[in-house]
Amino acid sequence: MAGSRHAMAWLPPSGPLAAAYHGDRLLAAIGLFLLLCLVPTGAAHLLDTRGGEGPGAWVKPMKFQLSLAVHLLTIAWMMLLLPGRVRRGWMARALVLALVAASLFEAGYIAWAASRGIASHYHVATPFGVMMYRLMGVGAVCLVLATIGMGALVLRHGEGPRVIVEGAGLGLVLGGVLGGATGVWMSVQPGHGVGLAGDAVRWAVLGWLRNGGDLRVAHFFGLHMIQALTILAVLLWATEQARWRGLLYGAAALGTLFTLGTFLQAMLGRPFA
Repeated sequence: MAGSRHAMAWLPPSGPLAAAYHGDRLLAAIGLFLLLCLVPTGAAHLLDTRGGEGPGAWVKPMKFQLSLAVHLLTIAWMMLLLPGRVRRGWMARALVLALVAASLFEAGYIAWAASRGIASHYHVATPFGVMMYRLMGVGAVCLVLATIGMGALVLRHGEGPRVIVEGAGLGLVLGGVLGGATGVWMSVQPGHGVGLAGDAVRWAVLGWLRNGGDLRVAHFFGLHMIQALTILAVLLWATEQARWRGLLYGAAALGTLFTLGTFLQAMLGRPFA
């Protein structure tokens, strides 16, 4: 499997942040900004003694800041596969702006809600809460559609080894579809828990329920198909696997089935572990 300058741009000597910056400066800048936001948010988590959803009011903002930062930096990195004319084209710029605007709104509102001691999700007790929850839904849909759109651009215009192009593009499309579908379903439910038995018992870091079904599990695995398939594609390219297409698409099928399995498990009220 022959290399190329497009593939080598994924692993530059200067590091992954520099690669993301060269892929798309705006996405990389906002991704880095969200990572830096973890510092004051983490400080607030240590200093704020109020309760909140799960172990503390500031845990959710930290999770979203980290998740959105990884999402934006991953896509910025993938844009190295696109030729310059496509990266500078109106479609790519529109998708980038949608990703940035939606990410800043989601992260900003969730942090603001934590500072006020109110829930950002499922907060429908007031007209303002209903309005903001709907706007968060709009933002989430924008993120999903922009992610799928970027995947389509990579699949259609991507340059470099086909395994990396198809792995990145397929990851974006599948991650957008699976993460988006599970997220939309979760948003129209009264909460992310199903069949909760007594007080919530949670995982230490992720906060998933251990005594009931949790729809966030399928959302997590579906969304992170983006990184999983991309990493697999890079490994297949680096090891020069001749049958990479079967391995890549087989992994995509298994990942999809696993995500659907965790969704069904949650709907039955059963914990992931």
